[in-house]
Parts: sequence; C-alpha cells; structure tokens
Amino acid sequence: MGTGQGPLVVGVDDDAKSLVLLKRIVESGGYRFIGVSSGHELLTLLKTERPRVILMDVMLPQMNGFEASLRVRTGFPQLPCAVIYVTARQSEEDLRGGIAAGGNDFVLKPVNREKLLSRIEKWLGKAHLVKTAV
Repeated sequence: MGTGQGPLVVGVDDDAKSLVLLKRIVESGGYRFIGVSSGHELLTLLKTERPRVILMDVMLPQMNGFEASLRVRTGFPQLPCAVIYVTARQSEEDLRGGIAAGGNDFVLKPVNREKLLSRIEKWLGKAHLVKTAV
C-alpha cells in the first residue's frame, strides 16, 4: 500500500537536504517518515506521534542531539523508541556522551543507505527492550 504503513521513523536534522535524503532512504525500506528540524520540534511531535526509531543529528542549533535525546528519555519514559545518532562526529568522547544521553546507536555521515536501514531494522526488532521498566 505504499508509504504510511510501516513503523514510524522520525528524522531530526537542521539541514533540509539531509532530511530529504533520510526520508528517501527510510521510505525505501517501507517505513513511515516524519522530518523535523530541531529538538524542540521533536519534543512537540512526540506529544502526538509515537515513533519506533528517532534518527538524531548531533549538531543542532539551540538544543544539540544529545540534549534532545536526554529530554526524550526524561519527558517520554514510556516511549519504546530507539535513538540512533546520525553524525559526522565519532570521537570516543562523543560516543560515550551520546550513549549516556539515552542514545542506542550511531550511523556516520555521509549516510550509507544499507547501513542505515540495517540499523533501523536491528532496533525495530529490539524496540520492546528499549522501553524503560516501571
């Protein structure tokens, strides 16, 4: 039935070209996609949508991707959702900071279609495990 049937994946990136690329890749994998350009837009969206995966750019204006991830985890603790950072940053410090902020995985830019889809599939299979225990 085309797009709109699979699990929802949300992309967060302040670069419109990056969102177009993510949308193309995600929808080619059979998933629904919504793109937003900031952490604030993401937090507003989560009041009405329940994505299974969030693709989070790290270098965002006002609220960076790590801070946005932390706010997702603290503000929506029941959301069974994986956060995958999509970033060019790959230092040990960045990786540790991202995981500490509630992220689950990293995909490096420039984005490789097969790698991104395999990470999404990996976390969709584990989404029930991502939910925090009450």
